[in-house]
Amino acid sequence: MARKIKHLSSLACLFLGSTLNLHAETLSLRLHGSNTLGAKLAPALLEAYARQQGYAEVQRSETAPMEFQVSATRRDGSRFEGTVRAHGTGTGHTALVSGEADVWMASRAATPADVQVARSIGALHSPAQEHVVALDGLAIIVHPDNPLRELRIDQVRDAFAGRLSDWAQLGGKPGPIHLYGRDDRSGTFDTFKAMVLDGSTPLAAQTRRYESSSELERGVAADRGALGFVGFSYVAATRALAVHAAGTLPLKPDALSISTEDYALARRLYFYTARDAGPAVRAFVEFVQAGTGQAVVAETGFVAQQIFAAAAEPLPGNPDGYYEVIGEAARVSLNFRFSPASSTLDSRALRDIERLREFMQRPENQHKEIRLAAFSPGTARAPMMTLLTLNDRVDHISQLLAVRGVPIGTSRGFIHGALLAPTDRSDSRVRNERVEVWLAEPATNYSGDGPM
Repeated sequence: MARKIKHLSSLACLFLGSTLNLHAETLSLRLHGSNTLGAKLAPALLEAYARQQGYAEVQRSETAPMEFQVSATRRDGSRFEGTVRAHGTGTGHTALVSGEADVWMASRAATPADVQVARSIGALHSPAQEHVVALDGLAIIVHPDNPLRELRIDQVRDAFAGRLSDWAQLGGKPGPIHLYGRDDRSGTFDTFKAMVLDGSTPLAAQTRRYESSSELERGVAADRGALGFVGFSYVAATRALAVHAAGTLPLKPDALSISTEDYALARRLYFYTARDAGPAVRAFVEFVQAGTGQAVVAETGFVAQQIFAAAAEPLPGNPDGYYEVIGEAARVSLNFRFSPASSTLDSRALRDIERLREFMQRPENQHKEIRLAAFSPGTARAPMMTLLTLNDRVDHISQLLAVRGVPIGTSRGFIHGALLAPTDRSDSRVRNERVEVWLAEPATNYSGDGPM
């Protein structure tokens, strides 16, 4: 009888195993687009997400140049299959619209043309579909022995256009300039083209082009005459220059200047999803935005969106009242920005409201207050209208934070403050429309209320 029971138990186990396999599922995530994101960050995020979801034996393989497969299994037989195809930002947009990708990886914001083409899958700039997943800066790099420390953006543009060919023309030691750039399919090149080349200046034919940022950076590190551009996260053996536009101050790319987007060539890195993205895709995006996902962002060399405060010298050239507001305060690593011509927060700012709430709940911050300094450059509008807009923005943010229990100190608006970008073009002027965030002990060492 005992032998028979043992035999039935084996059959039961076999039946149970078959039942589990019948219910086994495969979780599939397909990420296409930017090789800035896809070369290292996207595979690392997929691996971390698989582990968080309880999968084991997580493995990554490179199936082709700039293509990766992340696979894992659960004890119940369920499988995780993550695919990364990183052949440039433009390729990801096409794949998302056609349904070949679940996530479009982009190292630039969707353009009006992108939004128009993607109407069938929703509104790409809506908070539900546009997700800022990391921050980066476009670094202008040289050999570490190059004596130059800063360049104007127009000088960089003239060099990459071939109009300047010798380092002496840039204030350096005489010698030919050797140009290093990303390939045409790269979102990094798209950013460079828009922010440095003004969208129309052709790149000099002698520029050495690379699909890989890492290979480009290594090439510059080995060439004393090199001038190149890469994402900030790829700067290793080279040196990044401070850059600035006419009328603005030179800033080097670092964690704070990129987080606040004060750095002239700071950029956001995006995931875009379709309006009808399934639960698995939405859950993955939420993971990326949260603490564990942002820790992976930092580990792979990008600038995470985890909020921190740092001692910072305020930019010179602001009204006196500004220095009174921020006296003895630390700079918080974000600027709130808005949708064009409105007091509606953009997709990053909406996330940052919640991140700032969590930051202020830390024990070391619970007795402190937030101060806000809103900026807008002088425009053709009457100054009073600009100040009304600044008041609306400050009030809107203050209310959102106050209902979340964040103490707000005196907050003010300023016209004609320090410029982060030139004001002669709408696409650059908007960078000056921001609300700085400062952290301070509650105090009354600043005078007056209301905008200036």
